[in-house]
Amino acid sequence: MQNKIYIIGDVHGCYHTLLKLVDQLPKDAKLIFVGDLCDKGNFSKEVFEYVINNNHTCIYGNHEDLYLKHIIDAVHKNKHSIWSKNRAFGGSATIKSYGSNLDLINKHISWIETLPKYLEIGKYFITHGFGLPYYNRKDDLEHLKKLFVNRVDSDEFICDWEDYTNYDIINIFGHCKFDDVLVGDNYFGIDTGCAYGNKLTAIELGTHKIYTQIVQNIDIK
Repeated sequence: MQNKIYIIGDVHGCYHTLLKLVDQLPKDAKLIFVGDLCDKGNFSKEVFEYVINNNHTCIYGNHEDLYLKHIIDAVHKNKHSIWSKNRAFGGSATIKSYGSNLDLINKHISWIETLPKYLEIGKYFITHGFGLPYYNRKDDLEHLKKLFVNRVDSDEFICDWEDYTNYDIINIFGHCKFDDVLVGDNYFGIDTGCAYGNKLTAIELGTHKIYTQIVQNIDIK
């Protein structure tokens, strides 16, 4: 496998932090995002534009799912949901980042609708949520949502999982917030909580070298 492929954790609207992290990577790096580009941080619109305009790859996350379900109602119809009303979900910050630019929202909706629920690159299985328990069911529509909502500490991790320790794959995922990268025998959890004032992380495929960037205050204040 060629090097210079980097998987980036949940950005959550932290645009300036993302740019500083990317500055640490090779200029010809191939970037893959695990999803949750939007919500919570102040610059979701800018993060979407950066990823789209640079033709980077992104996995579908649960916050992209919330965006699709609620943003048009909130912006165009003034019909609000827990996504836009509850600060913990972060939708209000996303709406604010657009101002009244409905054309750009529609552009981003169209792009989000094309995002894959997972990627496989060699031995790597890249998902938004913890995907290993569902690897053998990854194309089963009944379980597809689990790929972007499952957490390592969920009940389903205990009662609805396969013996993934025997899989010859490595799952790289976000969604579950840790202070530092969660390293297992065949998985890496790379959401290190930049939207909560911690840091944004990238991991290089092959070497598993970790890069981090402390969140910039402008992104979350």
